[in-house]
Amino acid sequence: MLDDLQFDVFGPLTVRRAGELIEIPQAKHRVVLASLLLRAGRTLTAEELIQQLWGGEPPLTARKTLQGYIARLRKVLGADAVVSRASGYAVEAGGGRLDLDRFNALLKKAEACTEPAERARLFREAMEQTKGTPLVDIPSEYLQQGDGAALLERWLNATENWADAEMAVGRYAEVLPRLRALVSEHPFRESAWGRLMTALFKAGRQGEALSTYQEARRLLAQELGVEPGAELRAAHRQILAGPATRPESAPDRPEPAAPAIGAGAAAGAGSPGPASPYTLPPRLAEFARPAVEAELGRWLREVSRDGGERTGPQTLDLYGAAGVGKTTMAVRLAHAVSPVFPDGQLYAELQDGHGFREPADVLGELLRALGVAPAALPGGLAERVALYRGLLSHRRVLVVLDGARDEAQVRPLLPASPTCAAVVTSLEMLSTLGGTRHVRLGLLSEGESLDILGRMIGRERLAAEERAARDLVRYCGRLPLAVRIVGARLLERPHWSLEQLARRMESERRRLDELAVGDLSVRDSLAVGYAALAAPEQRAFRLLSLLEMASVSVRVAAAALGLPDDRTEEILERLAAQHLLDADFVKGSGVHFSYHGLVRLYARELTFDADSVHSRHGAVQDALAAWYARPAGALVPLRATPTAPVPGPAVRAAAALPPELGFTA
Repeated sequence: MLDDLQFDVFGPLTVRRAGELIEIPQAKHRVVLASLLLRAGRTLTAEELIQQLWGGEPPLTARKTLQGYIARLRKVLGADAVVSRASGYAVEAGGGRLDLDRFNALLKKAEACTEPAERARLFREAMEQTKGTPLVDIPSEYLQQGDGAALLERWLNATENWADAEMAVGRYAEVLPRLRALVSEHPFRESAWGRLMTALFKAGRQGEALSTYQEARRLLAQELGVEPGAELRAAHRQILAGPATRPESAPDRPEPAAPAIGAGAAAGAGSPGPASPYTLPPRLAEFARPAVEAELGRWLREVSRDGGERTGPQTLDLYGAAGVGKTTMAVRLAHAVSPVFPDGQLYAELQDGHGFREPADVLGELLRALGVAPAALPGGLAERVALYRGLLSHRRVLVVLDGARDEAQVRPLLPASPTCAAVVTSLEMLSTLGGTRHVRLGLLSEGESLDILGRMIGRERLAAEERAARDLVRYCGRLPLAVRIVGARLLERPHWSLEQLARRMESERRRLDELAVGDLSVRDSLAVGYAALAAPEQRAFRLLSLLEMASVSVRVAAAALGLPDDRTEEILERLAAQHLLDADFVKGSGVHFSYHGLVRLYARELTFDADSVHSRHGAVQDALAAWYARPAGALVPLRATPTAPVPGPAVRAAAALPPELGFTA
């Protein structure tokens, strides 16, 4: 039902159905949807959409490609979501289902109202419909310069008019967080600087107001080579004329002190914060990627050194499969570069025992670390974002965000100030997160794995049983988490030989049982990614593990799953994005998908618990039929050494089966 859809263009573009977020990860699809939403209810021609997508140099297939984008949006949002008209396309988003429509309606009422308190309330309600700068994640230069630019200017003007209305009824301190965020994100907007100075002055902070003027003047001179304009100079003269009177709305309440811009101490809403908040967990010593760590450390130091002059990325996204050491790398990097971020290092886990955390809750944790008293935390997400970014403005702080779900969860948590940097860890690449450097962490080499093991149990003990050590690394699949678990088990059992543990892990039936110690478990780490899958993806992940092929093509997988090729490809790509499958191009037969050894064992466990014997037999038999029907000369890699059977009934196809093509049903 279209009535269940809600659209937001302020902040990142988001779509929800009955409150549940709908993912639209492809950038071009988001450009099309954003363009239609900015003119909701009106028709946008194909030529206009093509220009928004490709500018003045569209491909020859632009019209056909656009039709494909429209078809995909209809598939995701509903067949009636995008309407075809004789002259183009349109999105019907009436009934208050679009935040822009609600914003415009309230803004019109606020601008027409003359009663101060009611005018302030209406402006406040209008701003509550927005989540920050509009269309921040839409990569279309033409859209940002056209309809997007007009919307941005309207939002900036509304923010300033809201501040004026609030100050007219004596709410000076309340507008400070949003105004600080505004000048941080739009540093050349003199009207915003003037309102920030006025709010500080009227709140009784004359010294801070004067230092804010000097900050704005220095910025304009250095970046643009100009002096402040008439509005800013007038505000400066008013401040110099004398001390502000205390607002009537709070005659006996002491106004909270705030630091001068650029100061090293954090403060907010009445609570002075620690000079340099430091909430990083301890650094793990047993890690062996020195080259990667050194290169990323150099890059983060450059970010800090360049500061406000940097135009490149200031966020690092470390992504990869569960257990590859993303958190370890992020924490080690943060410790290593802490001297160049003297104003603090903040760490926040984005998951807890109940799932992924809401950005507002994470912001509450970060703001408390920055010194904001719990009772003074703003209630709404937008207000928390504004306060958070205002407190980080012009400071050198590194923020580590561990275990991100997606871009929408991360965006509100990123500092806006170019003097700050962030390190984010995630399973999937956060590809639409602007200003980000993406680094995939993979498996260790054998040498790196042995180095970790040697550091944990001692070089002498490792050297005494080098062959057994290599067997252990092989059974671990060179997965950092698995190697650490093996090291921890040997460390707590000094009477065990390496050969003894290797014999225990030799059996695939018990290998995952052996790869658990304390709160570390390979099985549990894989369960996080599996739980994030939709039901069809979970089914595919389980059943395809039964095929004893080194890798599987889309055609064979589609036969096993009983699905069309295009739907199967979507599922396999999703599994690959979650790093539950690996994707590789095989010459002669296209893209093939394969399991890491430990991941296959985990999937096999699940299929024997969740899938019927009939389903397992059918998947294997249908896959074999498709494999035998492959085009002449097509290459399908086979496992040279079949995996040891997992408990359960084994079957073989009635036709003669190549001896190297085993399978488990």
